[in-house]
Amino acid sequence: MSEAETHAALFAGRWIGETQGFESPAHVWEIAHSGPHLTIETRWETDARGARMYGEALAGEPAFTLGDQKAVLVDSQHFIIRGWDTNDTRGRLGPSYDVVFSRPGMAELSAHAVWRAYVAALPADPAPEAS
Repeated sequence: MSEAETHAALFAGRWIGETQGFESPAHVWEIAHSGPHLTIETRWETDARGARMYGEALAGEPAFTLGDQKAVLVDSQHFIIRGWDTNDTRGRLGPSYDVVFSRPGMAELSAHAVWRAYVAALPADPAPEAS
């Protein structure tokens, strides 16, 4: 099994996404994998029907791409997509927000703390160069 296939398997199953910094319905995802390819059945918790998306697991790290976004596995119970919750529930106005996805149950209780620790550990943006 390739490293990308191994990483894809880590994401298989049900995940609940919590938007950070904005009240939004939960993102309910069911992820299946075939090799390094991911199929994601997604819906808002308030909706009975959703949509299907496709991702690709990465070989170099436990992560996958979804279009131009990257989902990073933080631990066995959480992954984060920076800027995933766009303004689609806000009339196309406003900024994008990070979403932390947790396995259903107890892991959901630590979602915000996991996100805060993840963001705190990111490198600071470099200062703009003086001209």
